[in-house]
Amino acid sequence: MPMKHRLIALVAACAAAPAFAFPNLIGTEWQLESPRAENPPTLRFDAGKATGFGGCNRYMWTHKDGKSLVAATRMLCAPAAMRVETDFFKLLEARPRLVPDGRATKLALVAGSTRYEFKRVKAVQPTGQVEETSKYITVAPFTAPCSGVAKMQCLQVRESDSGDWQHFYGGIEGFTPQPGVQYTLKVRVIPIANPPADAPNRRVVLERIVMQEKTEKLN
Repeated sequence: MPMKHRLIALVAACAAAPAFAFPNLIGTEWQLESPRAENPPTLRFDAGKATGFGGCNRYMWTHKDGKSLVAATRMLCAPAAMRVETDFFKLLEARPRLVPDGRATKLALVAGSTRYEFKRVKAVQPTGQVEETSKYITVAPFTAPCSGVAKMQCLQVRESDSGDWQHFYGGIEGFTPQPGVQYTLKVRVIPIANPPADAPNRRVVLERIVMQEKTEKLN
């Protein structure tokens, strides 16, 4: 039986099972169609786990001892993207059922009255080549409490004078800020291909300090 037909038969026979009950889904990738999102979450099924993009962060989804577990990176994005990701992760943690369309091109994850519909996309093999970018950021003269793997203090950064201050998780390589000093920096952002689910997906490296100013308040 051709691979596509075997996939259809397996999915049709086990529609009520959790997603990880479908071994022939290994290696397939899916992108959210409904509900609509500007940066839609994705799913890639691998042996014993699924990985993908949640709307802001990379994540890994596993089942253990009857529980559905999600581990993700800790980047902070725009509020709309964070809402999309939070709702998607809640669905995954609810141990959703997989419901096929019978053609192996669409599937849905369903938990109670919540239904997310995905379309199958062509799997892209990583090439190991990533594009680096440079940008300017402003670093506030003080840190603020934030929550990552544990409670900690985060730098406060923004990319424009009119932008909101945001938590910056992790450090900037080559940069040691001094309390009470506000900085404008040029940094290089280096994406990391296929990072672990609990690790950053990019490195941020100092190129140069453009300006620094002692101050006791945000400018």
